[in-house]
Amino acid sequence: MSIAVKKLDPCSIDCELADIKKPELEIVGSFGPTMRKNFLLNDRYLILNNGSFGTCPKHVIDYAEYYSRCSEYNVDRWMELTLRPLIYNSLERVAHYLGVKDLLQLTYLFNTTSSLNTVLRGLTFEEGDVIFKYSTSYNACSNVIKFICETTKAEFVDIQINFPMTDDEIVKATRAAIDKVKQDSSKRVRFALIDAIISVPGIVLPYAQLTAEFKKEGALTFIDAAHALGMIEINIDQTGCDYFVTNAHKWFYTKRGCAVFYVANHLKSSTQPLVISHSYNSVCDFNESFLWQGTVDFSTFLSINAAIDFVEAVGGLKAVLSYCHTLAEQATDLFISKYNFVPLTNEKSQIASFVNLKIPLLEFGNPKHDKVGYAVDRILLAQYNTSGKLYPHNGHWYVRLSAQIFLSLDDFDKYGKLLVEIINQELDKSD
Repeated sequence: MSIAVKKLDPCSIDCELADIKKPELEIVGSFGPTMRKNFLLNDRYLILNNGSFGTCPKHVIDYAEYYSRCSEYNVDRWMELTLRPLIYNSLERVAHYLGVKDLLQLTYLFNTTSSLNTVLRGLTFEEGDVIFKYSTSYNACSNVIKFICETTKAEFVDIQINFPMTDDEIVKATRAAIDKVKQDSSKRVRFALIDAIISVPGIVLPYAQLTAEFKKEGALTFIDAAHALGMIEINIDQTGCDYFVTNAHKWFYTKRGCAVFYVANHLKSSTQPLVISHSYNSVCDFNESFLWQGTVDFSTFLSINAAIDFVEAVGGLKAVLSYCHTLAEQATDLFISKYNFVPLTNEKSQIASFVNLKIPLLEFGNPKHDKVGYAVDRILLAQYNTSGKLYPHNGHWYVRLSAQIFLSLDDFDKYGKLLVEIINQELDKSD
């Protein structure tokens, strides 16, 4: 996938910014361990938890600093003349990766949670309104829905997902939950929070199909695609959702705090930002209102330009996806054959760059085992400089690991060996 829209140079807007030195992009090594040289990662740090916070390349960090330096050179010209063309150019560039033709349906926010807060706290809910979420929805987003239901007359329904489940079973469970609510004529299917990729477990959902089920009922649909950009291919226009947000810092290499937020054209005029500022009007000027919520350093949002350049320089998004997906498959096979772990799912459509494996050494519900399960992540991080993500699901303990372009199969093997050693060690202590 090549990028059709070129990056706008600040110097092309303000020629005096030519005094500020621009970072040059130089890729060292290839996918695998040598790719680490392009990141600031500690050589002694075994990171298999990229999904939680993302990893930012040196070039993106340097380019964000370049934008900050440009702003300091003449802050009035930067804010009044230079900033907006750069923001809209960056949105036009990333729209290519999101499958959005109209870039004016896009804006920046800090993360998925802030986007969901923006939408739900801006809607009016009446008695009988039902908000749907899934039992696997991200905890912070679930809390937003709980808050709305505690402070309005809305209520929520949790659609239970217990893996292993097929995509068809998930769609049927969704349909059943909708139909159950519709049996009460006083209830209205009002809003649905749908994951593109669940955080825990790290599973890809059939979110386009789920969106279609809710749209049949006239519900507003919000896609939590926090993990999507940089992990799967996206086409928002084809999905037909109302709201869509993806954290570019998780898998697309931007600075942390960069999320791209989509609002369908028919809802833009009624979607206000949480922070009401200079551009307020009862009919929302969507793009300007979301852009200017007060004075901030916009370099984090603009870092998406450098992230796009980085992705293209290492071979393009398809190459990144291919490497990470293949590595995740290989890591799953390794844990099965060498450590007797069991994959959470064998559905190919549900697997991308996350590895999800049942841990045979831990028995969920056993107090001693649960104590160890909840403690292992912190032990690995504090004592061994190693990160992964253990979690309970459907009566078992699992581990979620993240494939990335700077990792190899050997890294997963190192983690597997260490994980088994630590679990056995901690279980022995508990005897």
